Amino acid sequence: MKHKSVDLLVVMTITIVAVALVFALPSPDVPGRILTLPLVLVLPGYALTCALFPKRALGILQCVVFSLALSLGIVILGGLALNWMPFGLHTRSWSVLLSGITLIASAVALVRRRGQNISASAWLRVVDAGLNFRQGLLLGLAAIVVCGAGAVSYRGAAQQPFPGFTQLWILPADGASVKNTIRLGVSNMELTAMEYNLSVNMDGKVVKVWPSIYLKLNEKWEVTLVLPQTTHTSTARVEALLYQTRAPTKIYRHVVLWLDMGGEAP
Repeated sequence: MKHKSVDLLVVMTITIVAVALVFALPSPDVPGRILTLPLVLVLPGYALTCALFPKRALGILQCVVFSLALSLGIVILGGLALNWMPFGLHTRSWSVLLSGITLIASAVALVRRRGQNISASAWLRVVDAGLNFRQGLLLGLAAIVVCGAGAVSYRGAAQQPFPGFTQLWILPADGASVKNTIRLGVSNMELTAMEYNLSVNMDGKVVKVWPSIYLKLNEKWEVTLVLPQTTHTSTARVEALLYQTRAPTKIYRHVVLWLDMGGEAP
């Protein structure tokens, strides 16, 4: 491995690790997300800078400025592009886009640093250009990671055909005097107005039904519901079932609350 290619191999390694963290860690994992920040702020721009200037004609300060500026431009243009895609702006779609740009630009920079002209015939001779075993192995691993990430993202997009979402929540009401009272809410974050119907059950029995809840985009609906008194003091299972009016037999959102009917609501 030649010394002049170490930086690109490090960039590709960090990119692969960052993508793996995005797909392996849960969304609320803040430390894991912090570790992926280089994939957003630095790596795409640095790889593209190396591809544009393979002979390192830029100084350190210029390279830093180019890397940050190009990364910012890639993020802005990438956001516009993803916003028009079926899977929308999501963590995994971002990781696939940024990692793909970074790995492709790194591969181009590796080839150009070896004096290859970027042309169709040159790409057909990449193997003959002299990439050693470690570089070839890293490029192969990068391709596998990007393809796998793309497949997972595509599958997730197929399961969620709309980039937006609907939020449903159920909470115990505040205060000791309202121990049998709950608060329900629906928030429409889809891309268009939606109509829902909502059913609330307690211990398997229907308590209340709202046959039509019409919400515009970004509109929220909330209500307070007093549950029937029970003759025992055990915990009651309260569940809310939300349906889309256009698909009244398919549960769209489902939440459950275990409520202590004998004391204060937890």
